[in-house]
Amino acid sequence: QQITYIASSEGAYIYMKVVGYCRLSRDEDKENYASIEEQKIILQDYAMSRGWKILDRDFYIDDNFSGYTLDRPKFSKMLRKVQRGDIDVVLAKDLSRIGRNNGKVLVLIDEFKAMQKNLILVSEMGGCYDVLNDRDDTIGITTWYNERYVKDCSKKTRDHMLSKQKTGRLIMGNYYGYVKDPDDITKLTVDEEIRPVIELVFKLYIDGNGMKKISNILNENYNYPTPSVYYQKKHLQRGRIYKHPVQELWSDYMIKNIIGNDVYCGTLRTHKKKTISIRGKAIKLPESEHFVFENHHEAIVSKETFQSANDIRNRRATMNRQCGKPKRNYFFGGLCRCAECGMSASGMVLRRKNNAKAYECNDYKKYGTKRCKGHEILEEDMWFQFKDFLKNTKKVYLDEIKKINVQNKKKKMQSNRKKIQLELEQANLEYKMILTQKIKDIATRTEPRAKSNYS
Repeated sequence: QQITYIASSEGAYIYMKVVGYCRLSRDEDKENYASIEEQKIILQDYAMSRGWKILDRDFYIDDNFSGYTLDRPKFSKMLRKVQRGDIDVVLAKDLSRIGRNNGKVLVLIDEFKAMQKNLILVSEMGGCYDVLNDRDDTIGITTWYNERYVKDCSKKTRDHMLSKQKTGRLIMGNYYGYVKDPDDITKLTVDEEIRPVIELVFKLYIDGNGMKKISNILNENYNYPTPSVYYQKKHLQRGRIYKHPVQELWSDYMIKNIIGNDVYCGTLRTHKKKTISIRGKAIKLPESEHFVFENHHEAIVSKETFQSANDIRNRRATMNRQCGKPKRNYFFGGLCRCAECGMSASGMVLRRKNNAKAYECNDYKKYGTKRCKGHEILEEDMWFQFKDFLKNTKKVYLDEIKKINVQNKKKKMQSNRKKIQLELEQANLEYKMILTQKIKDIATRTEPRAKSNYS
């Protein structure tokens, strides 16, 4: 391990561990922010000027990670080592490399001070900022500006996407059954490989087949790729990795998505979702807020076919609601697994047995015999077997049951309570830090001088 030795005030030599941290994300302004390699050179030059040396293995690098969150792989690993005392000094180019979340970064600086570990920002505020030795009167302004930068970038991106959505330009990467026109990426052309499956799904549904039955027909009689398999193939063709789960068998929700998507009758619908905050979850928008462009591209099915299929769908949904399925509590819900495939089992009602409650393999429910076999079990049978199991367990483990210490559960509850309390204290600390810095900023702000009448 690379150790840097420095002379103490008593003349003896002590050692400390010095590391470098670098970060870059896609939203950085390339003209103003150095690449990872340039950041490393800047940190190594600074370390040499202090008589320190940082080896390549002592750099913690998060490439293509946003600074708005501190939950980054290498940064988290480095921070754990600082907290254990394995690292004494962290070098970074500037505070924005550490993070762009105002409150969290201010709390992090306080944590470094409390641990007496140093964080040195070699190009901060026109010079160098040393957390342990320099004053932090204006550091809150820097952290606020860094967060403002991310929010401005996010707003510009959202505004740009909204502008595209309003004018009917494509912003999504994949549509099942369509590809972007190579000559004009704002247009969609039909993928002839997928056209037959879209037509078949609509035909089977209009002919009276349910979504579950259609998925079984596709799994047993055809070899059409599912949407996720199709998307994965398109990503690989572009030299990209498809990061979402890939489902090789058709299921009823895939059929539902195809039947309800008016892209297949030539309509482009945008502005269906939006995010409220940075890295926040996208929320669905009501249809009244969608931007709809009729006859935008070649249709795979006619508008009449699409409307007929959705009329049937709405009628069936209305009938199901009117039937008013009674709510049932399944005692073993979430606790059962299929003995054949190991998949979870969920509750169901067996009409042929006077609506008795039972459990069935979820894979069989979704994909039929392609995945598993049909072998439901009645809940009353499970109760009978469960009682026998408890009786046998009591006989075998009676002595052990008597030795069970109830205090263990109480300790766990106390531990969870402490964890929640710590999280609450951390949130309060962030709030107080931001509030204190705002007060400092207001107190140090000076009013512009009034113009003199004699000037």
